[in-house]
Amino acid sequence: MGAQTIRDRLWLWGMKVNVLQESSGFGALQLGRSAMTVEDAIQRTGITNAVMAGALPLDEQTLAAMPSARRIICKHALHADALDYQGCLEKLMDAKRLAAQDPRVEAFLVDDFSTGSLDAGARPEHLARLQFENALHHPRLPLDGTIYTMSLERPELPPVLPYFDLLIVPLWHADHIDGVPASLSRLSGLSGGKPMIFCLYLYDFGNSRGIPRELMQRHLDLAESLLREKRVAGVLVCGTCLMDLDWEANHCFYDWLERVGDDELA
Repeated sequence: MGAQTIRDRLWLWGMKVNVLQESSGFGALQLGRSAMTVEDAIQRTGITNAVMAGALPLDEQTLAAMPSARRIICKHALHADALDYQGCLEKLMDAKRLAAQDPRVEAFLVDDFSTGSLDAGARPEHLARLQFENALHHPRLPLDGTIYTMSLERPELPPVLPYFDLLIVPLWHADHIDGVPASLSRLSGLSGGKPMIFCLYLYDFGNSRGIPRELMQRHLDLAESLLREKRVAGVLVCGTCLMDLDWEANHCFYDWLERVGDDELA
């Protein structure tokens, strides 16, 4: 295999157009209207790795609507208003059916696990059951989990980490960026060195405000150094229904991507 570039290690958090803008939880933030589909975001950025998230159904139509994607992760949660093992299992089976038809589908993400799922009572036995069912039916999909930096001291966390193949690690509060390297080291120690993908937001959801250019540049500089130093396997940009808005964070991201996206990684 040839050398990979920074762009090759980037992922898009794929979302239905305006899904955040029209949601009850985030609609009040007045984020601005978007027209960007996942395929539009791939064409705009050249990033061909995508997560099927943000109200995108796990079905053939969604796959067909992102023809330029090369690597795809399907996503669901282990909770809704309460623990929802059966719902998560059904979505895992949907993802496996898609993977059997489309080799671009390479993993299944249990999202918001260290927050909503643990709060709802998810425990190791639920993940063990998911992995057992996963092993029974071809193709087996790697099971990924979303683990927030703010969750690392939860006592319920260490026993569940062995059941995940890869960890997606978001920073919910943008102004806590300086603590990310230590958090990644902590999580690596807790998980036995599981590979991680750092999630990069374009909006500061933790503080309900935009990310100014200087702070966004700090996030991007850190993401770049984490990739170059092989501390993370990738960086995930969240999310596509925000990426065409006239924000400092977006302008900063696109400038950075144009500047370093084609740099080769050792």
